[in-house]
Amino acid sequence: MSIAFHRMTGEDAAAAVLGDEYAEVYLRIREEPPYNSGPLYRRDRFRDRTSAQAQRAGFALVAANDEAGKLAGFAFGLPMAEGAWWGGETTPGPPEAVAQAKFAVIELNLLPEYRGHGYGKRLLNLLLEGRPEPYATLLANPAAAAHPMYLRWGWRMVGTCRPAPDAMVTDVLILDRR
Repeated sequence: MSIAFHRMTGEDAAAAVLGDEYAEVYLRIREEPPYNSGPLYRRDRFRDRTSAQAQRAGFALVAANDEAGKLAGFAFGLPMAEGAWWGGETTPGPPEAVAQAKFAVIELNLLPEYRGHGYGKRLLNLLLEGRPEPYATLLANPAAAAHPMYLRWGWRMVGTCRPAPDAMVTDVLILDRR
């Protein structure tokens, strides 16, 4: 199985990530436990959130396509300024990380048939490659299969977050990139 990775920023990234193929991959993954197609994971909510995020300065996207051109997965994120931290009901972040610029990984999605080959790690590494921020952060559902994967990759848990009233409580993870 051959996978090609593509990095995009700006208008190209915004146009791509708002396409139907990205929403379909997102929805298919959010059918799995522990998400179970909850209200936060509907197509309209994904598009609304992603549309707002894609318009922010520094938004970056990495796509993975198989040899037939089918979208196998994607990762995207955006810078989080000095002094900023996750919103919603969130425990305070580590002062040393909050005080500095961070890169927030918003999504890392890989269809089941492509898992187990290192593609998810490659997506994340390409998303973070060359970033100037000394820290990266993401939210991970503690019941999701990806959670222990992040910990194996060097991320550490620093708190919890409920980003929206109808969202599950997630763990806030951070990666020191210094």
